[in-house]
Amino acid sequence: MRFQDAARLRYKITLPLILLLALSALYLFHTLLIERRNFTDTQGLLTGLHLTAVEILTSQEGMGADSAIGTFAAIIKKLQEYPADNRLTKSLNNEDSSLFFSAENFIRAANSGQADAINKTMRKLASSIGTVSSDISKASNRFHVNLVKYEYAILFLICILAVIHYYIVDSPMREELIRCVREKELSQTTIKKLAERDSLTNLPGRMKFYEESEKAVSTATRYGSDLALIKMDIHNFKAINQKHGQKTGDKILAGFARVVRKNLRRPDSFFRVGGDKFIILAPHTSVKNAKNLTDKINKLVSQTKSLNAVPFLMNTGIAMCGHDENSETLLKKVDLALKESKKYGPGTVYTHPESIKPAE
Repeated sequence: MRFQDAARLRYKITLPLILLLALSALYLFHTLLIERRNFTDTQGLLTGLHLTAVEILTSQEGMGADSAIGTFAAIIKKLQEYPADNRLTKSLNNEDSSLFFSAENFIRAANSGQADAINKTMRKLASSIGTVSSDISKASNRFHVNLVKYEYAILFLICILAVIHYYIVDSPMREELIRCVREKELSQTTIKKLAERDSLTNLPGRMKFYEESEKAVSTATRYGSDLALIKMDIHNFKAINQKHGQKTGDKILAGFARVVRKNLRRPDSFFRVGGDKFIILAPHTSVKNAKNLTDKINKLVSQTKSLNAVPFLMNTGIAMCGHDENSETLLKKVDLALKESKKYGPGTVYTHPESIKPAE
């Protein structure tokens, strides 16, 4: 199983579990709030029931006892209407406390107006309210404690799963991403190096030429110094490849590059800009010196034994950097010069736009 597939599988396992546990914890917290409110409301009703009974007990005849009795009856009705699934219904209907039976007896005694009967039923009612209130408090506390335990247990499991998720999923994934980024950076660096330097001739490539030519042209135009651009290609190199094979063609290119590079000045730069095309960037070089350099290169090509296995001639174009020149226009000039040299046959050196020098 690939790393990505394994990581995806772990995500499908751990994240849903964490989400499920988080929803469970949220549900328990919501339930805890509802039950707490239910307990508070019920205790409030029981307290109101006791206070209303005391009010009835202490009220004189005709001084609001009827109103208090109505309020007492309304509270009892609310307690009796608790749904069967309410956790406190069982405590309210507990036969040992007999809350509703004591309340009914108290109402009958209050309606009768007999003080002894009211006092007697009041004591029984107070005892029933106390018992129910105590039972409700105990049941509610037990339930709340259990809910809190479950809540903490779920939160603890969420923490454990989060740690497991981090070390088993996130951390390896992060390391894999870092590795991929590093590999990408290395690949980009390698590609850049390959773009800047030709592997066959070990010469800088086209991208490096563009970079260096802009600097050289900028320096030459700023200080008014000479700058020559010499572009060469092997005449009819395609036919040489077809006749003698690509391996021979590669040997010619590598040998030519090696011979020329050894005989250039230190300030000069030599580039392979494609196929059989080469460019020399020669700062502080006049037209005359540029022509002398091309003559020297042609003689070296004809006199080097390693290059004589398959005889070949060069076409050469020379362009000089003007005062208002830029690298793009200078390259166009030297391309035009090389194109013109081919019109006059192999071995021709053409200087844009000055003169033509046939091969000797």
